[in-house]
Amino acid sequence: MPDNQEKKSAFLSILHTWPEYFDTLDEGLGTTYERFILQRYFKEIKEQYAVESLIEVPSFGMTGVSGINSLWWSKNGVTPVVVDTDSQRIQMAEKVWQKLNFEVQFQLVEQYRRLPFKDQTFDMGWNFASLWFVADLGDFFMEMNRLVKKTLFICVPNQMGLGYKLRGLLKRQDISGFFPQNCDPDNFLPLLSRLGWRLMKKGYLDIPPWPDIAMKKEDLFRKMGLGFLLKNKEQTANNVQRTCIIDYFNGERPELEKKILKYDFLEKAPFPIKQIWGHHRFFIFEKRGWA
Repeated sequence: MPDNQEKKSAFLSILHTWPEYFDTLDEGLGTTYERFILQRYFKEIKEQYAVESLIEVPSFGMTGVSGINSLWWSKNGVTPVVVDTDSQRIQMAEKVWQKLNFEVQFQLVEQYRRLPFKDQTFDMGWNFASLWFVADLGDFFMEMNRLVKKTLFICVPNQMGLGYKLRGLLKRQDISGFFPQNCDPDNFLPLLSRLGWRLMKKGYLDIPPWPDIAMKKEDLFRKMGLGFLLKNKEQTANNVQRTCIIDYFNGERPELEKKILKYDFLEKAPFPIKQIWGHHRFFIFEKRGWA
């Protein structure tokens, strides 16, 4: 995971905005939507592979509150191991989990080449929009092969998507410790195949009717020189209800899932639409001979 950037990245704003989300606990519509969509896949994988143990690594990458991607698993009886390279981020995330009274194990590491767990510890390994923080993809998947005995769930940004390409136009500087080529399936599918993993399912997920900007809409408007459009919104910000899946899990907003998923009509759209508009791609792998 890269150190704090001297220049803020417009391409990947979460690099410098992640502490703010712990202050506001307001992830917005986009992140909340993708979290609920992910839960559909979690349920399917848990049932198919009888998942009882899980590691999420790397855990940093999703826009929003860091370290909470695996809340659903804890809610459904599986204590996740969540791995990160930033001690401050782990400490802040732990407080969120504690307030929810959800079980979790955080693990601080310096790198992802060798992790402090015994062979075949986990039924499942997964990550979301975080492979581009892995320095050596080959070493990482060799380690996942050592640790995981049943299934892998890998989600990467859709590099062919319109939103991703538009974000690429905003990139003005290099990002240290950032390897976007890792998110190209051609760079990890052969690796996993050689290690004995079968690709069981792939596709596109997180396909709402808005583009993939990977930052707050307010930040995007400012980057485009349209900050004046935010004046009215900022004046009334205190009257706007926050949107965060934490409020769903703590019981304050039980209706949130239904409210958010009314935007899911493109999840079953024809392939050409998904390819252009989908925010992420997913890949579900099964280890040969696990059963």
